[in-house]
Amino acid sequence: MAGKPTYEQLEQRVKGLEKEAFELRQTEEALRESARRLEVAYDQAIIYAQQLKEEIAERKRAEEALQKARDELEERVEERTAELSRTNVLSKREIAEHRQAEEALRDSEVRLKTVLDTIQAGIVVIDPATHIIVGVNAAAGKMVGASGEQILGSVCHKYICPEEEGQCPVTDRGQNLDNAEVVLLTAGGKRVPILKTVVPVILSGREHLLESFLDITERKRAEEALRESEKRMEILTFANDLALKLMHELRNPLAAIGGFSKLISSKHYPEEKLKEYTRIILEQSLRLENALNEVLIHLKVGDGQV
Repeated sequence: MAGKPTYEQLEQRVKGLEKEAFELRQTEEALRESARRLEVAYDQAIIYAQQLKEEIAERKRAEEALQKARDELEERVEERTAELSRTNVLSKREIAEHRQAEEALRDSEVRLKTVLDTIQAGIVVIDPATHIIVGVNAAAGKMVGASGEQILGSVCHKYICPEEEGQCPVTDRGQNLDNAEVVLLTAGGKRVPILKTVVPVILSGREHLLESFLDITERKRAEEALRESEKRMEILTFANDLALKLMHELRNPLAAIGGFSKLISSKHYPEEKLKEYTRIILEQSLRLENALNEVLIHLKVGDGQV
């Protein structure tokens, strides 16, 4: 039979139990702390899960919005690409048409210059506001006696118009020059008679003056020669008429003077007859003298001395 435990053994057992109780309390506290932490962690997990759910939903909405934006962007890009393609086609067409128009304009300008240069009349284009020559053909340069490069950009008073500045017949005095006989001022200062016409034209959206003129020097010479010829014909006609009149006026007096002179010299007549014949001869002589004086007066008038 076993004996009773000793005091030391009991005391040792009590300490062992107290230690176990202390360790149990620590274990319980540790478990309670773990339970509390688990509860907090669970609550945090729930909150995190809710936040994650909201984030997922927000991300999904964002992704949907992004996809919608991408779709709209792609649609806009397609529309813009199609528009740019149409614009590109139109631009290419416009460029081609513009190039064709430019080529047609250049061809037209070349043809116009060729036509203008083949025209024998001088043609210049003038800016009415500044009176600067902006166009000239070959015939005008030849008449003026200067090259087109020298004439272009010059004021018209320097070359083609002898009027003073501010006295332009068209823009300042309002004259209508339509086949008007005026003078052309050449580069050497010579004045050439011309037949000029000035008409307003619209070039490049602006009003200009188109002047065309012909050198009428030869015509003036021909007219002067014709006037001289007519004057000589008038003189010849006058001389012929005067000669006929003189012959008519001299024939009778000369015949009378000659006849009576022969009578007096061939026979012996009474004194009364001689006086009568002498009187007749004297009268016819005076008539002859008057006729000669009248002819002399006509000659002086015809010669411009009276």
